[in-house]
Amino acid sequence: MYKTKFILITFLSLCSLFLKAQQYVMPPISSTSGHVPVISDQLMEQCVEIYNKAEWLAKELNNTYPNQYSSYEVDAYNSKANQVNQWTNWFNQNCAGKQSYSACQAAQELNRKAGNPTQNCS
Repeated sequence: MYKTKFILITFLSLCSLFLKAQQYVMPPISSTSGHVPVISDQLMEQCVEIYNKAEWLAKELNNTYPNQYSSYEVDAYNSKANQVNQWTNWFNQNCAGKQSYSACQAAQELNRKAGNPTQNCS
């Protein structure tokens, strides 16, 4: 029991390190005519962060093939898939179809905090 908890904690720690090593990008923005709700800069920063974490974890899942006979590997895979779904649902509810005046600046700030290079916001 303790060994399983230790392995799970180690696994989750490694996942968090993997997620922090990535560079943040702005979520895709569609241009529309008409009224588009504007969200706060603080919420947009959360949107950028959640969008990127979901993208990175989804890419990791696409390259993961758990041993179907290992309940630990299947459970870990399913846990990650559930996390991607939660992040995606949150993003769709709070961010999709909305705009902010600072999406690029939010990505820059998250990259700066993570020690990553930042892109130009022109």
